Amino acid sequence: MVFGWGRKKPKKQEPDIAPQKKQILLSDVSNIVNEIRSIRTKTIIAETKTFRNKINSSCETILHIAIDLEHDTLKIDDIDIHLKRLVERGKKEVISVIKRESSVQLPEINSYNDVKIFNTSANKLLKKIGDALGRQSRVIHIFAKKYANKLKDDLKVMTDGNDEITTIIMNHSELETKIEQIFEIGNKIERAKKLIIDLSEQQKLTKKTINDLVATIERDEKGIENIKNSSEYTEFLEIKQKINSLSSEKNKIKNEIELQFTKISRPLNKYVYVSSLDKPQKKLLVNLIENSYDVLIDSNRQDIMQILESTRKGIQSGSVSVKDVDKSLSQIDETLSLLPGFIEKISAFHRSKSDIESKLSTLDNKQLRQMESILNTHQNDKSILESKTNSAEKELVNTTEFIPKWIKSLESILNQISAVQYTIRS
Repeated sequence: MVFGWGRKKPKKQEPDIAPQKKQILLSDVSNIVNEIRSIRTKTIIAETKTFRNKINSSCETILHIAIDLEHDTLKIDDIDIHLKRLVERGKKEVISVIKRESSVQLPEINSYNDVKIFNTSANKLLKKIGDALGRQSRVIHIFAKKYANKLKDDLKVMTDGNDEITTIIMNHSELETKIEQIFEIGNKIERAKKLIIDLSEQQKLTKKTINDLVATIERDEKGIENIKNSSEYTEFLEIKQKINSLSSEKNKIKNEIELQFTKISRPLNKYVYVSSLDKPQKKLLVNLIENSYDVLIDSNRQDIMQILESTRKGIQSGSVSVKDVDKSLSQIDETLSLLPGFIEKISAFHRSKSDIESKLSTLDNKQLRQMESILNTHQNDKSILESKTNSAEKELVNTTEFIPKWIKSLESILNQISAVQYTIRS
């Protein structure tokens, strides 16, 4: 604004007064905050109503000033014609704006929202009048000085009052922000308290479940121990040991057979290429060379003997070439003589293994496996619950530690908006 108004009088320094102190409960905060909000809102509405009456009165005053100015010739008949036109145009603009804006009906004040609407309307009104006077400032100050002083005084009162309303609105906005923070912290504290109750109840239930599981695990372990101490389980282990020992017996027989067939592997390999065996017999010959143990069964006895005798004949005829004919013939004869014994050893081994496995099948180890599986499940459940209860305990401690800090923060904000200094009892 350019017309020379807008400066505020310096405020008097008020003596500091020690604030009243009071202890309250957290549950009291909501009512106190709402009361503060209500008092502040009522105060703003009352102050704005007072100012509205003042601004209406000031509008009437400046309207009368404008009417007086309108009828005043300003004694400009003798000045330069161009300057006279400028003065008349300026005078006309000022009078027109004041008449128009002074007739604006300002809103009634019944709520805080009305205060904001009023402040906006008053700002527009004062700005338009101020802008018009600012544009014509030189004309008014030189040719209508007595009106300028009157307008200046009235507009200053209006502007200062509206600036105070603007400041009050800003302060109220800050108040609402702080109130919102107080309620947010209050809600946070309430949620934390509920969480503490829920976690405590949950911990009780979890610990009871863990104790129940400990007892269940002890029963599981006792049941497994009883099974393992039974004569049936002892017999089961003995049979399992026998089955394991069969592996070494099989290897012994297999090594003996493979050692013998290694002696005649060269002539057998040569015989593969010169033989006139049918396809099944040729396949048997190849398997006999590669893994003799697996094909030495009673059903293959005649075919194997035929293959060995045919190989012997091939050596004698020269169709199967070897370095030492006599040695090769001797080794084939030796193999032919040992063949029935090899087949019987393998057959006896399989009968023995079958008998042991048959005995094992009569001993049902299913119950032990089931109990061990159940024990493992219970132990895993216990570990999971222990992990959960540790996490819940940490959350419980952290939440409990946060509450006093949040209360202090809430207390600090509350004391920023209240004349009374409150101490919140936990």
